[in-house]
Amino acid sequence: MFKLFFAGKDDPLLLQNGPYRPFTASHIAAVTFLFILVFIAVRNVRQKNEYRLRFLWTVRAYVFLVFLNVLRFVWDVYAGVFDIKEDLPLQLCGIQMFAIPLALLLQRNEGQPLDHSDASSFAETSRWIWKMGEYMCEFVYAYGTVGFVLALILPLPTLREYPVFHFRSIQSLLYHAALGFVALMLPYLNYQPNIENVKKAYSVLMICAVFTGIVNALIGSNYLYTSYLPIDFELLPWPTYLPFLFAFALFVGRLPYYAHGLLQKKVFDDMAQELRAGKSSF
Repeated sequence: MFKLFFAGKDDPLLLQNGPYRPFTASHIAAVTFLFILVFIAVRNVRQKNEYRLRFLWTVRAYVFLVFLNVLRFVWDVYAGVFDIKEDLPLQLCGIQMFAIPLALLLQRNEGQPLDHSDASSFAETSRWIWKMGEYMCEFVYAYGTVGFVLALILPLPTLREYPVFHFRSIQSLLYHAALGFVALMLPYLNYQPNIENVKKAYSVLMICAVFTGIVNALIGSNYLYTSYLPIDFELLPWPTYLPFLFAFALFVGRLPYYAHGLLQKKVFDDMAQELRAGKSSF
C-alpha cells in the first residue's frame, strides 16, 4: 500500500489497475469530504471576532498550500516524472500561489491608508504595491474560488494517471481545498466583493495568459490551455477556440460575485425577518 501511494505513473503497480477516471465512489467521497471541510473551516474562522485570528488562519492555509506545492515538486523530481511542460506552477491554480501574498498584504494594511501627498519614491512604490494588491484580491477571489470548485469536481489531469488515494491525487485535492479556503476567506477580512471589479480579475488573467502563451511557444507546453484544449474538440482548432475560452473564463469569473451577492441578500432577508418577528411579539 505504501509503495502504491508513492508509485510513479509508469509503475506496474499503477498501470495494471488503470486507466483511472473521475466520478468513482472514492473520488466523490473525497470531494464531498473536502467541500464539507472547507465549508466548516470558513464558517468557524469567519465567526472569530478578532481580525488578527481570521487573518492568521488564512495565512496558515496559504503556507500549507505552498508546502504542498513544494512537496509535489520534490516528489516529481525524486520519482523522475518532473516535466517542465506540465509541472511548472503556471496553470490557473498554480499562479494563485504568487497572487495570494499581495492579496493578503492588502487585507492586512487596508486600515492604514497611504499618504498620497507624499511624493517620495517609497510612497510611489507603496502605491503601486497597493494597486497590484487590489487587482490580486479580485483575481484570487474570482478565479481561486472557481479553480477550487472545478479542480475538485474535475481533476482530470491527475485522475487520468493516478488513483484517488495516491500521493499526487491527495496533494492536488488538498492544495485546491487550501486555495478555496483562502479565496473564500477574503470577504471576511477587509475585502468586499463587487461584480464591477470582475474586470480587474479578468485583466490579471489575460496578462497571465499572454505570459503563459509566450512560455508555451518557447517550450511547447500548454499552460492555461492557450496552445490547445485539454479535450478533443475538432470543430474549434487553435486559435479559433481562444475567444470562446476567454469568454468562458469571463463568465465563470463572475459567478463567485453573484454567489456572494445572493448569500448576502439571504443574510439580510433573514435579519429583516427576525426583526419583524421581534416587533410583532411586543
